[in-house]
Amino acid sequence: MNQYLIKLTVNTEERYLAGRLDDLAQKALQGISVTSDFLDLRQQVLGEAVAVQYADMVWKMDGGYESAERKRLLLAPAWVDDDAMDNHIQYIQIKPTDRKKTSLEHRDYLGAILNLGIKREKIGDILVQEQEAYCLVDASLTDYLCRQLERVGRSRVITSSIEIEELCLPQPKPVPINCTISSLRLDAVLAAACKISRSEAADLIEGGRVQINHQITEKTAVSVKENDLLSVRGQGRIRLEAVEGLSRKGRCRVRLSKW
Repeated sequence: MNQYLIKLTVNTEERYLAGRLDDLAQKALQGISVTSDFLDLRQQVLGEAVAVQYADMVWKMDGGYESAERKRLLLAPAWVDDDAMDNHIQYIQIKPTDRKKTSLEHRDYLGAILNLGIKREKIGDILVQEQEAYCLVDASLTDYLCRQLERVGRSRVITSSIEIEELCLPQPKPVPINCTISSLRLDAVLAAACKISRSEAADLIEGGRVQINHQITEKTAVSVKENDLLSVRGQGRIRLEAVEGLSRKGRCRVRLSKW
């Protein structure tokens, strides 16, 4: 890897990932279309940094639908048309047999799939609805998952392959939050947005569960700027929409969105 990529990575795991993605890019330069595993938001930043280095190939990020969070990096020789690039993603519907409203959550579906021995990087987004869930997976796992996944939590489920036209997408609505905070420190912004204490916010940050603009930070005192996007594991996403001056008591007036 070149020095730019080495400086962009923050730990050994990221350097290993960047190296694997660069190996895929080399295959594309040799005339072979390739696809990475599913990447989270931070990993996508690394994938894009690898891809933009090379002019003699085409690439794109694809998660199976437009607003997907987890995406795959598709790389191909320069003569391949973007529309012809195969993401190798299949859509799976997981439907509990109980007709009542299910209490199953994202972690229940994910845990059940991982318990089958499937690696996390082979799974894309899991979209949970009231009566079922939709999981995007590597196409090679379709038959195995449909045969083996029979239970999620305490519920029996019916698992089947569907077409993209049958995918039911959630429509998240950002919740506006207008408040005053003592400063633009990350822990202060996070505490206000999630309605938790500063010490609880600090625990999330120091535990590596918070990203700013897709990069993990463990520094509670780092400043948050307008338009910064915070991703908080287990809490959703937060954007600092605007800083609207100071209150009479010298606190920062801010406008946030959370979803």
